[in-house]
Amino acid sequence: MFVPMPRLIVMRGAHHQFHEMTEARLSLGAHPENDIVLEGDAGVSRWHCTVSRKGGGYRIKDRGSRTGTFVNGTRVDETDLTYGDRLRLGQTVVLFVSSGRRQRDELSARRLCNALILQEVTKELSSETDPDQLLELIMDVGINLIQAERGFLILLKDNQLEFKVSKNIDSSAVKSPEFKISNSVIRKVVKSGEPILTSNAQHDLRDMKSIAALELRSLLCVPLRVKNRTIGTLYVDSQAQDSQFDEEGRDLLMAFSDQAAIAYEKAQLLEAAKEKEAIRSELRVASRIQLALLPRSDPEVPGFDISGRMVTAQEVGGDYFDYIWGPAIRGVSNLYVAIGDVSGKGVPAGLVMVMARSILRSLVARGSRPSEVLRETNRLLKQDLKPGMFMSMLLMTLDISTGRLYLAGCGHERPLIYRAAERRIERLDLGGLVLGVVPDLGPYVEEKQLELAPGDALLVYTDGVTEAIDQQRQAFGMEQTEELLLRHGHEPAPTIVGRYLEALELHAGGATQHDDITLIALRRR
Repeated sequence: MFVPMPRLIVMRGAHHQFHEMTEARLSLGAHPENDIVLEGDAGVSRWHCTVSRKGGGYRIKDRGSRTGTFVNGTRVDETDLTYGDRLRLGQTVVLFVSSGRRQRDELSARRLCNALILQEVTKELSSETDPDQLLELIMDVGINLIQAERGFLILLKDNQLEFKVSKNIDSSAVKSPEFKISNSVIRKVVKSGEPILTSNAQHDLRDMKSIAALELRSLLCVPLRVKNRTIGTLYVDSQAQDSQFDEEGRDLLMAFSDQAAIAYEKAQLLEAAKEKEAIRSELRVASRIQLALLPRSDPEVPGFDISGRMVTAQEVGGDYFDYIWGPAIRGVSNLYVAIGDVSGKGVPAGLVMVMARSILRSLVARGSRPSEVLRETNRLLKQDLKPGMFMSMLLMTLDISTGRLYLAGCGHERPLIYRAAERRIERLDLGGLVLGVVPDLGPYVEEKQLELAPGDALLVYTDGVTEAIDQQRQAFGMEQTEELLLRHGHEPAPTIVGRYLEALELHAGGATQHDDITLIALRRR
């Protein structure tokens, strides 16, 4: 039987490190005798946790750490791990993924790794608003993503190339960068808007004299684009043979460069008052279009009450929720409820949200099961999404005649269930893989059936809820999310949603949020 090789990816700001699970047990913590040493994070204990092989799977166990071990936002003492899980130890993020053992498995695993890494570094970009610091961060990430030896970030100003950041992989500055790089390659990328990739530069680019003089082996130059306008390039190169200068690396750096360009443009707009109003006007138009596509009111469902709200962190958000009535069967229509989160923010994320909405509504008209709808939605989205963009989603349908719920998830947050009779909270693990990563989601989508007893309530949400921060950058967290539902799960759905929005606003205390907040509560009367 094929058993994939697990891998831990430790994310530290712009940098990430891979650790293969070649041993049956790995320890993580601040003490230097750990298998994976997590330095420089005050929230990581000396002996924080372990990841061990158990039978055919893997488990994580907290070792009495001060700040706790979190899996997908939930604090755990010990639990099974699933590929794609996001672990948090203090402020350090660790991704649990598969490296694969066969060629097609390795490719799929690498794409998933790249998507998860890109998701984390995009959050770093969103939190930095100083243009100069942001350029330094972009360069660090670009070098680290491709494991290049050198990197150069060049902006185009008045049709002239301006070298903004030039670094070696050890973060030291490259002196006189204009003489250490092929200007011909940069200008070709700026003019065409297309990347240039080669792992044999001496042969492929032999007509460029500077390439021969620099003795380069691998080279990758991608454009920095905003609204189909090239504002510069991200250029990395290497003389090593084991760098990731291939098509997957190119797609990853292209996806990152698009997010980086948008982030840099946003940072410039924050300090450039002259340009700010024009961009805000465009965003307001896009925001009005987006908000007009969201439900204007909550549906009336016999025997149930339901309520949903979305609060965007930017004028155009990446979150999405919807109510869609399916076709009538024997005179009774089923209600489909969708909630999703697009990677990245701003206009690109808003456009993906609109695409997903259109696809879902057309598929629901057929009366298909949630798992079938998600599988077909992924197939259609995958054709148009840029590499590196993806979307988590949870889709459920309520059978009005029986009161049963059928749910399927694609890498979305776990739903919470309030059981009125026992006054307890239950988590529903749907798992799944996000939309837009692989062509066929069939093997990754699991559908589950759920019954709500009278008084029971279901809460679905995006990670903007659990990751909402206060002035000290402390997250709202899963514990508070569950505790709030335990206290108010007996109330009507609109009241439950209102309680969450009040609690999140109180927790934030005026702190700027970098992620949208979306909630839907469904309660059986």
